[in-house]
Amino acid sequence: EWIMEQWEKNYYISAVAGANNGSSLVVMSKGTQYLQQSYKVSESFPFKWINKKWREGFYVTAMATAGSRWAIVMSRGAGFSDQVVELDFLYPSEGIHRRWDAGYRITSTAATWDQAALVLSVPRRKPADETQETLRTSAFPSTHVKEKWAKNLYIASVCYGRTVS
Repeated sequence: EWIMEQWEKNYYISAVAGANNGSSLVVMSKGTQYLQQSYKVSESFPFKWINKKWREGFYVTAMATAGSRWAIVMSRGAGFSDQVVELDFLYPSEGIHRRWDAGYRITSTAATWDQAALVLSVPRRKPADETQETLRTSAFPSTHVKEKWAKNLYIASVCYGRTVS
């Protein structure tokens, strides 16, 4: 209900986050490039719904998990020309590298205790020279992040999930 009220005031969902206890946070912003939004909350990753929305001109612009539930936000006017989802029980390294080589960039991440989802998108306007790296770690990598800042690399997406040794 609250989301619908904000949509009427031209606010759009710009970020979502969830916690293991099922709580969630929704950030809505004014002045985004989005034209229309739709969201889904489900017990399993909603591949069918995402495919249906892609056919309608929507793209995934935010996602999160709360406990074992997935929350996916899709928007029209997102500035992408194509999008794919890599969903895996482990980190889908091979798929990510293949997508990077094809011009895709990670634009959204989320994970439950047993699955990780990464959304990779092709921007409508080609970025000058965008580099992406990923890092899996069991503690927040403050020093690593600061070292990357010196090389002009900044955090684009963070998600919490299990680490597998």
